[in-house]
Amino acid sequence: MLSFFKSSKKKNTQKGKAFYERENLVQTIEELNEILSMLDSDDNINGKDPLLFQGKEFNTINKNILEEYFGEESFILNPDNNISEHEVYYYRITSEHLKFLIQIHFIDNQFFLAGTKVYSDSLLSNNDKQRVIKNITNKYYPEADSNLTEFNIVDPEGNILWTKDDIFYHINYLYNNSTCQQLKKQYFGLGKPQSGQEIKNTLDSLI
Repeated sequence: MLSFFKSSKKKNTQKGKAFYERENLVQTIEELNEILSMLDSDDNINGKDPLLFQGKEFNTINKNILEEYFGEESFILNPDNNISEHEVYYYRITSEHLKFLIQIHFIDNQFFLAGTKVYSDSLLSNNDKQRVIKNITNKYYPEADSNLTEFNIVDPEGNILWTKDDIFYHINYLYNNSTCQQLKKQYFGLGKPQSGQEIKNTLDSLI
């Protein structure tokens, strides 16, 4: 994929902590487990080429080089999600009429997860969405059906790229490293609501 950092200009409009908390891919341990489960998903499509994030190999991404790679961050979030030593670096980028909210996640100072949300001031047009999808599939999944908008790609190292198509378009990356494997051992099975608790929680929040 093209590097949004090199080709785009950061927007200076300030956002508060609540905005970045809402955007966080890992707000709960349950969400963390859902993401980690993608490492073993039967829906993953095998890709031949190593996945890159913004043109960078996953094993080169660390907090010491973030500014060199990506410039000054828009926000650093320390989520209150009961996940130890979790930090998220955010970057807000604009390129012509498109906007990109990028988040880079660390656990114990180790990179393991990143995401890019693609949007605009109005609804993201089909043409813009197709441009983004074509950029991904040309590089990693050239045989993809032209109508496909959501897919999971696993590279030879077991790293995952997956997309989500809703009001916005999301491109997420999971680094299959020792940090991910440790997170699976540490948090597997935690965070799931007990039977009936999910309904009770929903009713409590709505009524």
